[in-house]
Amino acid sequence: MPMDPNAGIWGALLAACRIYRNPDVAEVAAKHLFKLEPANIGNYILLADVYAKAERWEDVLKVRKLIRKKGLRKSPAFSWVEGEKGVIHEFYAGDMTHPRSGEIKGALENLINRLNTNGYHPNLSSVVYDVHDDEKRRILMNHSEKLALAYALLTTDDSSTIRIVKNLRICEDCHLFMCGASQITGREIIVRDNMRFHHFHDGACSCCNFW
Repeated sequence: MPMDPNAGIWGALLAACRIYRNPDVAEVAAKHLFKLEPANIGNYILLADVYAKAERWEDVLKVRKLIRKKGLRKSPAFSWVEGEKGVIHEFYAGDMTHPRSGEIKGALENLINRLNTNGYHPNLSSVVYDVHDDEKRRILMNHSEKLALAYALLTTDDSSTIRIVKNLRICEDCHLFMCGASQITGREIIVRDNMRFHHFHDGACSCCNFW
């Protein structure tokens, strides 16, 4: 390279390692990122994600210990979506505080059943915890953007575009979920995470599955 790689370049390499499941190269990228951006917790979480996909749980634990040692804190995951009459609703992972939580859960379960019939299988590697597969499915089902999507399907016109904003990076399973949901519901879904806009339409995303 004609210039020294910066945090953006190392970050892109680390993100690619998540997609292509290459923990060895991820370690090299993360080492440089930890020097360039020592307080950016997203880099640590991304490395832990790469390790989790490789089922290297001891390395996941080491990253978590490093996060605690450095005093870093991960922001809780929140998603915002526009509902009836333009009112913005906020959801967090596992949120059961919404007045219509029962309906939202029912709508989400119905959507998951339809997706399962259409060939959807949860990406369990998106859960960076060494727990039973059933628990991983429960965790994934309660991600904030899925709850926001279910609420939007309940409360907005069938022809309208669903717009969701999330404060953190969308995980691989939720990305796969949104692709499938856009196909079986016929709705356009736009998710703005902390990296980019994702425009889901008829089973595909504008990012071409690279983010």
